[in-house]
Amino acid sequence: MTLTERQEYLEGGFSELACARCEALVRVRKSSPQQTSVQWTAQAAKRCAGDLGALVPTCLDLRASIDEAVRAGKLEVT
Repeated sequence: MTLTERQEYLEGGFSELACARCEALVRVRKSSPQQTSVQWTAQAAKRCAGDLGALVPTCLDLRASIDEAVRAGKLEVT
């Protein structure tokens, strides 16, 4: 894999999205209606974990924010 291919794999298709509840800013990619990839920054994890008490595999509030962004056309399923 070339450096360009690796960069595209890691960053391609991601959009920044803030959680409507805690405003944690993450990068999200929707590859299908069922598949969602989320890249957390240390700051976003700390912000969300501060409210939750610990990191969890998923955050229902963030999931709702992603679903709303898709419905509103702010996040595309690619």
